[in-house]
Amino acid sequence: MAKLWLPNELFETMKSHASAKFPFETGGILLGYTADNQDVVATHLIGPGPNARHEKYRFEPDGDFQQKEIEKVFRETGGRITYLGDWHTHPLGVAVLSSTDKRTLEKIARSPETQNCHPLMAVLAGIPARWELNVFRFLFAHRKWFRAHYNLESLTTKFYAP
Repeated sequence: MAKLWLPNELFETMKSHASAKFPFETGGILLGYTADNQDVVATHLIGPGPNARHEKYRFEPDGDFQQKEIEKVFRETGGRITYLGDWHTHPLGVAVLSSTDKRTLEKIARSPETQNCHPLMAVLAGIPARWELNVFRFLFAHRKWFRAHYNLESLTTKFYAP
C-alpha cells in the first residue's frame, strides 16, 4: 500500500488553517514528488489564499494566489517539486470523500494543466481539538448508465520531521 509522507510541520499548518476557519471549510494544495515505489512525499503546502471563500459546506480557493505559489516553488526547485493534489476540511464531519470531492478529483486528473492523472485529495475532518486526516489517490473513473464509478486508493499517512 502506498504512503503519503507528510512533514509534521505541514500537518500542523493544515490544522492551524482548519482551526482558524472553523466551522467553515478551508483547504489548499500539496506539493512534492512521487518516489519510485509510488509513495508520495509532500514537501510544501499552499494555503487557501487571501481571496478564498469559506462556507459551512463549501470551499473555493483563491486560484490566482495558489497558481503563483505553485509556479514559485516549481521555479525554485528546478521543477523537481510539483502539484500532488488538494487538501480541504470537513468541519464537524468525517474524513471521507463526498461525491463532490470525487468529481473534483476526476476533473483535476483530466486537466492537462495539473500534469497529474493520479492526484491526491486529503480530507481533514473534526474539530479544532481533534482533527483526523485521510488521504486518497484518484486512479480512474468510468461511467455506466449516467453514473460515475470511481476507483480510488487510500494512502497511509506517515508523519515525519525533516
